[in-house]
Parts: sequence; structure tokens; C-alpha cells
Amino acid sequence: MPRSRWAIPFLGLFAPHGGIVELDDRHCRMRLGVLGNADVPLALVVRASTMEWPWWAGVGVRIGRGVVGFISQSGTVVVLELSDPVEVRAPLRWSTQRVAVRVADPAAFMMSLAYRRTTPDDVASGGAD
Repeated sequence: MPRSRWAIPFLGLFAPHGGIVELDDRHCRMRLGVLGNADVPLALVVRASTMEWPWWAGVGVRIGRGVVGFISQSGTVVVLELSDPVEVRAPLRWSTQRVAVRVADPAAFMMSLAYRRTTPDDVASGGAD
């Protein structure tokens, strides 16, 4: 997770090493120090898109209108829209169907996400639904 210099005073105490985003074959795990975390099952992801996170929306784990953001820097974020709500810690428990995350390369992250959501049966039939 990239982090801007001006965010260090805000995140330094609670997320001194910045954030972590891990993508495996079943989950996307996000952690921003003690501020919050999310464990999103890939099977629930129905859409991934990007949006611009404005500087005035802040950094950290942010609860916005219908979205929880794991934001270490303003700019392009990936938004995961889910079929069912998941419970995240932001820093208290919160239920959401949209999670935004700041990653270094949004396009590569989305391609990796799409690849992991494609099963061998999807490849044999020509693509995922």
C-alpha cells in the first residue's frame, strides 16, 4: 500500500509500517495497522472498478457513503463491490458491500483479481460469468 509523506503524522502512530494488501486464491486481505482490517472472500466480488479518492476525504480506514476505504494516500483506489455484506474492522466492526483499497498499481491488482476469480472450468469454457 503506497503512503504519502503528509499521511505519516496521521498514520504513523497507528500504522507505522503502512498497510498491507494480500491477494490469494480465496481472499483479499487488507490491513492498515491497528486502524482496521478486512478479509474479503473473492467469491463475493461481483465487480471491481476504480475511483479517485480525494485528498479531503482523508487517510486511514474511512467509512463513507456505502463504502469502507483502506486508504494510505489519495489518488486512484480499487473499489470491490460484493454480492453480500462482509464485516470489517474500521476500527470497530462495520458491515459493508463496498470496499475501497489503495494499491500501488490498480490495473495490475484488478488483473490479478480477475485471474484469481477465473476457475479452470471458466478457462475451458471461454471465460468467467
